[in-house]
Amino acid sequence: MPNIKTLIYVYLFVFASSVLFACKETPRDEPLKISDRIFDIKAKSGMMYKRGQQDSAIRFLDSAIAKIQLTSVEKWSVLNTKTAYFLNFKKRPDSALKLADSMLKVVEAKPALIKHYISALLVRGDVLMDFGLYEDAFDAYVRAGKISNSISKCYALSPKLGFLRYKQGFFQESIPYFKKGFNETLACADTSSFEQSFVSPQGLLNTIGLCFEKLKQPDSALFYYQKALHFIDERSLIFPDRTEFALMAKGVIYGNMATAFMQKGQHQQTEKFLLKSIQINSKKGAENGDAQTARIKLINLYTLSKQYRKARLLIEEMENDDSSFKNFTSQESIMKFLYAKWKFYDTVQDTKMAYINLERFHFLKDSTETANKKHLYVDIEHGLKDADRAQMLVLLKKDAQSKRFLILGAIVVIALIFVILFIVLKNLKRSKANIENLNAANNLVQNQYAQLTQVFSVLEKSHVENATIMKVVAHDLRGPVSGIVHAAELILADEGLSETNFRMLQLVKDAGLNAISLINEMLNTHHGLGEKEPTDIARLLNDSMNLLLFKAEAKAQKISVTADHIIVLVNKDKISRVINNLLTNAIKFSGENDTITIAAVQQEQEVVISIADQGMGIPAHMGNNIFDMFSDNRRLGTASEESFGMGLAISKEIIESHGGRIWYTSIEGVGTTFYFSLPL
Repeated sequence: MPNIKTLIYVYLFVFASSVLFACKETPRDEPLKISDRIFDIKAKSGMMYKRGQQDSAIRFLDSAIAKIQLTSVEKWSVLNTKTAYFLNFKKRPDSALKLADSMLKVVEAKPALIKHYISALLVRGDVLMDFGLYEDAFDAYVRAGKISNSISKCYALSPKLGFLRYKQGFFQESIPYFKKGFNETLACADTSSFEQSFVSPQGLLNTIGLCFEKLKQPDSALFYYQKALHFIDERSLIFPDRTEFALMAKGVIYGNMATAFMQKGQHQQTEKFLLKSIQINSKKGAENGDAQTARIKLINLYTLSKQYRKARLLIEEMENDDSSFKNFTSQESIMKFLYAKWKFYDTVQDTKMAYINLERFHFLKDSTETANKKHLYVDIEHGLKDADRAQMLVLLKKDAQSKRFLILGAIVVIALIFVILFIVLKNLKRSKANIENLNAANNLVQNQYAQLTQVFSVLEKSHVENATIMKVVAHDLRGPVSGIVHAAELILADEGLSETNFRMLQLVKDAGLNAISLINEMLNTHHGLGEKEPTDIARLLNDSMNLLLFKAEAKAQKISVTADHIIVLVNKDKISRVINNLLTNAIKFSGENDTITIAAVQQEQEVVISIADQGMGIPAHMGNNIFDMFSDNRRLGTASEESFGMGLAISKEIIESHGGRIWYTSIEGVGTTFYFSLPL
């Protein structure tokens, strides 16, 4: 059974080479396709590779083609396979870079092989990225992208740019590239291709989850891990013969999910998914490297949660299985294991074992860094020199033509300089007079600005004073008016009143209640936002509907509410007030038997609430003046209900203090819909 990560790397190279191809004049009699003989050789080598016999596969390939005269396409195909082998399996990017440069030379300047040339550029970018030369890798990708724009949009560029940003540690910036790459891959993939329509897309979803995990956003990470699992289940129905790969891919994702649960502090879930991952990928031929990683994570979990006995047993189990680290898939895995052992022994205060493992960890870490530096500064330099020499001939051909253009350009530039100098000297004389005029104008503007600032300050002070006086007057009026209403209610209780007196007293009571409502509106303005709390918008809307349903039923109106249970952090009382104001207006300005529709929907980073009526509508000339305090746009309702014109102004103030916005659409005689938004 092949190693899943190796398979994915191989599939990505195959995908790139099947979708992209590159550039020189091919001899007219040279075939543009691989011959059946070479195809069979590569197929046999590929089967050996997938069975885990990577070294044997490459030896067989070299010996089988040794005495065969290969075409350009066949040479390119063989080099592509060997590049993937040295980069992803042997971990020899220096050798991989030489092979990638050879791929470029084979198809360079051959228009019939332009797509192969693009693919070779992308492979070279992959090798440079593995070296950590991100700027050079980016240049290779961009160069491939510029050439490919004139051919097709179906190129695997976005994921490569995403991996480049990921390797640099820019996880947030890499996410859009991976998302775009996922959509592009599905749009361009051959649905019958397992590599294009299964392996690559699920890998991209998993990688998006890893980005969120690196950003310490476990909920978002778990969302994309679940999405990847769902994708695997769906595609497994299309490829029923690839169930083993699907299971191993799930095992990898389970291990990643465990890390997200660890970040959330959910240790039971962490243990559950690590055990699932280990159960799947610890089998022979499965993704054993991932199972090793999962075991190491489990040791760390047991140490953290003080389950020392379990941690010790797992350490002993891993040491008994592989005491000399022969089966560890990478130096990084060995270092993680040594670090986990040191952490455990240090926690249980076994100083001797802690010291031994820490010393081994640092020795391996230092030797690995030294080896990487050697490759980085020696091998890559040699590889880049080879690439520079390969492009030197092309540059020399362009050099002569460039010099001619430079000489001509220099003559034109010199002539332009003389013209510009003449114009500058001429304008310099004019500029002195202009500067004096500008200074005078600037002084005038500054004086006017100072005057306006003073006027605005006076107006603001006057506004504050007026608001204070208004509230004092309103407060003093509330007591007497409440007394009038109470007296009217007492007299109305007398059964001996005449019908005329009853009607007059009822009018007095209604007028008093309206006056109290207006006074409350005036007193409640500018009270600040107050304390926020998590609030269910759907419940808030239904509460307002139930509160005002009696008013609607008095006019035979119907109210419908459609809303999801969206939780928003708001001042519950103030938002209820906004909803009540808007719903009261809808009832007031709608006729009998009309329907009022209330809805709440989530849109990206906000929730939008709408209240729509079938009433008289708002005339166009009123515009946004309806949101002004004490505007002259007050109108009677369809049943002659009074309007004070303050409700919308107060609602606007409340919504904007929450960081939201309020607006409306209306057709006179048809109806009005008010909207307001609240940030999530």
